[in-house]
Amino acid sequence: MLKLPEFKERPTLNSLYATSTYTPEPRSFNLDTLMYWIKKTPECIGLLKRIATDIVTEISFVPVESDKKIGRPSKTQNVKVEDRAYHFARKNQYRQKLIASVIDWLATGDFYFWMGRLSNNQIKEIALKHINSLGIEIKEEEISGTQFYDEDWNGINSIEMIPASMMRIHHDKFKILKYIQRSKINPNNNLEFIPNEIIHGKFMEIDGSVYGYSPMEASYVVVRTINSIQDYNYYYFENGAKVDRVWKFMGNVNPDDVERFKQELKSYKNVRNAHGDLVLSGSDKIETDILNEISEKMEFRDIMINAAGRLAFAFNMPANTLTPILGKDIKQATGGSDVEDTGYNRNIIQAQTYLEEIFNTQFWIPEFKVEMRLARTFMQDKIRYVTYLNQATTAADWLMQHKYPLSDEFFHDFLTIPRKYLIEGKIDREPQPQLPQGAQLPNNKTIKGEASQSYQDSKKKQQEPQARNNPPNGS
Repeated sequence: MLKLPEFKERPTLNSLYATSTYTPEPRSFNLDTLMYWIKKTPECIGLLKRIATDIVTEISFVPVESDKKIGRPSKTQNVKVEDRAYHFARKNQYRQKLIASVIDWLATGDFYFWMGRLSNNQIKEIALKHINSLGIEIKEEEISGTQFYDEDWNGINSIEMIPASMMRIHHDKFKILKYIQRSKINPNNNLEFIPNEIIHGKFMEIDGSVYGYSPMEASYVVVRTINSIQDYNYYYFENGAKVDRVWKFMGNVNPDDVERFKQELKSYKNVRNAHGDLVLSGSDKIETDILNEISEKMEFRDIMINAAGRLAFAFNMPANTLTPILGKDIKQATGGSDVEDTGYNRNIIQAQTYLEEIFNTQFWIPEFKVEMRLARTFMQDKIRYVTYLNQATTAADWLMQHKYPLSDEFFHDFLTIPRKYLIEGKIDREPQPQLPQGAQLPNNKTIKGEASQSYQDSKKKQQEPQARNNPPNGS
């Protein structure tokens, strides 16, 4: 007797709030605090801006062919579809919002996009206004349920980024139920969105959380360290670039002289009065001890270098990007920069692919019948690929000439040709004729196997009349 396998319940989300009915899951870290310190740290701003602009390059749209083909498609169909996508992107400043969302994504681990759609009442109002402008009398009841109005009115007409620091996710054991945007003014006035209204992207998934994770959270102590060093140096110059000292009045001291001395020291704290003469009187002897010796070299520089390096390493950025900050203190082994740049470029391409997949599947394809594509701008990688392809092609020709028993799949993988570019057919493995130097094949003809000898014979016959007219003279 055939026994069907027993299918178990799907795995649950890793959350203590999976059984909660009303409480959304809180973040593991206070994002308001994290964003406050990120915005105060120039190193963080420069890093986030650099990566975001490397990811969000020039945007283009490619029409997606529909499976349902009725009749002959219009020649301008694809152009109209592309124009509609470009128009929407320009109208909504999509690229600028995408850059902002990627910065949010890198800083907090998440980004959220809201997809706006007109309500039914708004659609009816627009349709009535349009129809009445044509001089056609129609009542509101007569357009209920009809779909004759423009698809732009009935589809997504707006897209907005929601700051990740304001969002909370409410879920059960298996899936997300809704997204909640917290109001920072009135906690009782939160906005709720169903999953179909929100595009949610995660930078990293760790430990099965419904939220993403960012290296910036792991680098929080590093960020605070950089700020503390900067604040230390700021207050040093704020106090007139003077080292801390202890002033000791020895012998008989007049209290009025001490108060007057305090007032004079205050004026020397100002940077404008940092250099000058200080005249003292009214005491037998005054001694001073230095508490903190500070040289012209920036104090805690090594700690600063280590902190900045750890922050860049958390995002897999090459060390040479820190050169404008750390200068000659950045040292690399020969060829190390190329390896780091390649790894960084690969991460950028993977991030671009992720954004394309999530926006195409949830927004551009269902709403506009196009695919969004981000330009790959790292030409060095393309040069490396062309160099490899040239060498790999020579090796593939040698394998074919020696009739190695290899499948076509081996050569596809060996040449790293993406599957989407392959068409039906088999590789032609018959070796091509090796013609003499300077010889050319006839146009639009291919010579294979024994045909090479026929071609050479025909060329000799063509040259016979010329040889009779101009016999060799022995010179």
